[in-house]
Amino acid sequence: MSTNYVVLLFMLLLTGMVFDANAQTITGNVSDSTGPLGGATVVEQGTTNGTQTDFDGNFTITVSDANATLVISYIGYNSQTIALNGNTNISVVLTENTETLDEVVVLGYGQTQNKRLVTTAVATVKAAQIRELPISQAEAALQGTVPGVVVQQNSGSPGSPQTVRVRGIGTLNNSNPLYIVDGIQVPNLGFLNPNDIVSQTVLKDAASTAIYGSRGGNGVILVETLKGSKRAMKPEITIRTSYGIQSLANKPDLMNRDQYVQYYNEGVAAAGTPAAGFRGAFTDAERALLPDTDWYDVLFNDAPVENYYGSIVGGSDKIAYSASGGYFGQEGILGGEGKAEFKRRNIRASLSADITDRISFSASAQYQNQDRFVIPQNTGAAGVGISSFINALPAIYQPFDEDGNFANPFLNNGVPTANGVPLNSLGAVQNPLFSIAATNNQITQDATNLNVSLDYDVLDDLTLRGWYGSFHNSIFNRTFTPLIQQPTQEYDTSTGVSYSEVKSTAENRQWGGTAKYSFDELADTNHNLSALVGYELVKTNFFGGDLINDTGAFFTNDFGRVNFALSDNITDATVTPGVTIQRFLESFFGKVDYNFKEKYLLSAVLRRDKSSSFGSDNRVGWFPAVSAGWVISEEDFLSNSGAIDLLKLRAGWGISGNDQSLGPFDYLAQLTTQAGYAGQPGIAQISLANPALGWEELTQFNVGLDINAFSNKLGITVDYYIKETSDILLAATTPLTSGLNPASENTGTIENKGFEILLTYRENYDNGFGWNVGANLGFNDNEVTSLGETSFINSAQIQPQFNDFASRSSVGNSVASFYGFVVEGRDANGNLIFADLDGSGNNQLVPDSGDKAIIGDPNPDATVGFNLGLNYKGFDLSAFMSGTIGNDILDATIRYDALGTNRPASYVTEPGAPRNVVVSTAGNGENLISDFHIKDGSYLKLKNVTLGYNLPESVLETLGMKGLRLFVSGQNLFVITEYPGIDPEIGQNNVNTSLNIGIDQGFFPQPRQILLGASINF
Repeated sequence: MSTNYVVLLFMLLLTGMVFDANAQTITGNVSDSTGPLGGATVVEQGTTNGTQTDFDGNFTITVSDANATLVISYIGYNSQTIALNGNTNISVVLTENTETLDEVVVLGYGQTQNKRLVTTAVATVKAAQIRELPISQAEAALQGTVPGVVVQQNSGSPGSPQTVRVRGIGTLNNSNPLYIVDGIQVPNLGFLNPNDIVSQTVLKDAASTAIYGSRGGNGVILVETLKGSKRAMKPEITIRTSYGIQSLANKPDLMNRDQYVQYYNEGVAAAGTPAAGFRGAFTDAERALLPDTDWYDVLFNDAPVENYYGSIVGGSDKIAYSASGGYFGQEGILGGEGKAEFKRRNIRASLSADITDRISFSASAQYQNQDRFVIPQNTGAAGVGISSFINALPAIYQPFDEDGNFANPFLNNGVPTANGVPLNSLGAVQNPLFSIAATNNQITQDATNLNVSLDYDVLDDLTLRGWYGSFHNSIFNRTFTPLIQQPTQEYDTSTGVSYSEVKSTAENRQWGGTAKYSFDELADTNHNLSALVGYELVKTNFFGGDLINDTGAFFTNDFGRVNFALSDNITDATVTPGVTIQRFLESFFGKVDYNFKEKYLLSAVLRRDKSSSFGSDNRVGWFPAVSAGWVISEEDFLSNSGAIDLLKLRAGWGISGNDQSLGPFDYLAQLTTQAGYAGQPGIAQISLANPALGWEELTQFNVGLDINAFSNKLGITVDYYIKETSDILLAATTPLTSGLNPASENTGTIENKGFEILLTYRENYDNGFGWNVGANLGFNDNEVTSLGETSFINSAQIQPQFNDFASRSSVGNSVASFYGFVVEGRDANGNLIFADLDGSGNNQLVPDSGDKAIIGDPNPDATVGFNLGLNYKGFDLSAFMSGTIGNDILDATIRYDALGTNRPASYVTEPGAPRNVVVSTAGNGENLISDFHIKDGSYLKLKNVTLGYNLPESVLETLGMKGLRLFVSGQNLFVITEYPGIDPEIGQNNVNTSLNIGIDQGFFPQPRQILLGASINF
């Protein structure tokens, strides 16, 4: 070996030793104004030496010397250059770059990733967007903001739950998405205060949801909540408050007094002889004496809504904390205080701390209490269909008699009168004021959520995480029918007085751990590789308490005071035993992410689930997924483009599942203890076992394109997907001769295909003016492709108006399509003529079952959302609209089954109304479910307009504040629609089934709200 080579080798070794001697390990945290930033890039300036922050924004990096300079960057934020100057621990707060539209997304199990590198279909709604929507429930923040996600409020009743569907209805069973809050599974988001939410991320395709395996088939919604930052900071206090008034936004156009009298008299003339018990035509003198009651004005009132929230966040170099609390109260515009009312109280706290340089601990806890008072709605059932009665009662009936009693529109032993004018007794319709007085329903919930985790950085590249989480919800239901006695109006509930209670609890407990290894040694070769493996155990319990019902009298009529101790005879009480349900899920999962030069991207997932809910032959399932991306803008031919900042093509395929579609023991044979043998009690089998029973599988292919252009001012995201659900759990076609109930089996498929597009653009000017606009559109085509041996599944039985099923799921059609007769026109007398679809030659005025067909689809062809924002110096203005296209509504608000009831005003103001049957027992066809009742449910609603003003810094300094924003906001200000009903935004009538949708039987409308509010920061 030559002397030169020896000298060179010695110098290289010496250089390495000097470097090692000067090398310094730096730790730190990166955050923004709302909390930690996971996935931020930390690079030693002038080198390729770098790392990324973890989920909590922490990082560790070894630099060449203690005086090195770090560059911290995060897509969507302004980069910072930090000179260490001997510091070994730093905290960095990045500010958002309003000129960019990129973001970092949460992918589950503590993973975060720059959206530039994401290869799956995900969408995120951040805290700033949520705060612009003064909403009472967290799910509402997704309405119209995420393409492919349909969110509908099941009712305008205070506290009503939301129906959320991600890329269509995937099953005839439970189609709800999986909700994960800070890593822990919860049944819904109703227990959260929206002010505590930092972000909501929707995982839409199987490549992103497969890591949740058998639970992710209907989509996954990941929620991150408020946390502190590990940095030296003074406590930051935030107070938000608003108060507003709600009012009825719209009324259907029903007949007033004069129109009804005209219609009634024409009906009497057409019938010749009115139906038995019905009077003849009204005279002009009688008409003048009759009241002109607007039942909507009588029943609906302005009602308050209020919201109060406070939080404090803080931290040091080693500790971060947050605490918050809030109250939300809303009275219903129908029913009001103690009848239709919602109150929610929340307290929440989080703490994270560095135990050592490599071990950190995090914990969060929340308690929520809510009271909800509910009145029956969207039902035509006698005695409880309050909203239905409002539509059915003609204007000539009065709310009260001269003594202040509820005026009864139906008298057995007399004739209703109004100002001395005799009226008809309407047997199918009740005075809604009496129904409200006789109805008391209260639901009290106490929910707790706990989450603890421990992170251990075993090596610079290897992190272990373990966690435990629990969600516990205690539900207490009370109902009471009080004593009401008004003899002159024949109101006497003495034989119907009852009080009932039932307590139930639902809990979810989770244990798990992950190990994540980043192959940082490959970074110098432009290969970036990381792997995650994990284990999870989920245990869910439902304890349904005993239902206790006492039908005797009580010593009080006050719902707030009544209990079993005030019963005059507790022996009247009956007890219906409750049920206990347990489920277990044990899982192993792994994920690999790879990219080359952040240009060619690849991700793969595999999960193994073992569930107690399924048969011994099919208890274990495997859920794979793979996705890839190509960042075309990094290629040489686009890298210097002045217009294109990001152009990425991505595609993914995967399988996920649905395990919430059946009871926990449906794979077992069922027995009954109610069997009898020769007069003696016994046990008998009532259904067969199915050891092959398994979960539903959802296979999905997705291809997408992401574009950012013009200095990231323009953003475009486009996705196309095909999602197929197979092995849907349905009742088997068990022969009737077996004497057994059908067992559950895996059969049937549903396909959803769709196209989604999201457009955003923003512009800011040097004079302080800025604006942004966004639009999204999601198309979805839903089709049942197989039901196995089952021909169809009927659903949504409507009583008493039609006494028939309104919906049918059948091959070749959408889930829960409307099913009924087809109207060809009207005969000379105005009777509906129905198409003879089966060619049987039957009387077309009286069709048979063979003439039924699919007549409408409650599922929208597309959902749309628009948002606009303007800001100038301290002022800001935002507007948000959402809507649906192509969905139908079955209008069942008119009581066609009852004589003498009200009708739409169009029956007398417009030509072509069906034959007048107001006093005739001879039907005209309106009492059948047909496309006569199918209405276009498309709408575009102005959901929110907010005008705000931020006080200038000079004023804030005087007041000792960091920020003060005042705002006025309007909700549900107007709607564009062809639907003649009170509100076209109709959700799911029964929260436990996907098949009763788009049916209006007297819907509780969403109110118009005008709010005044303030947000204060200290």
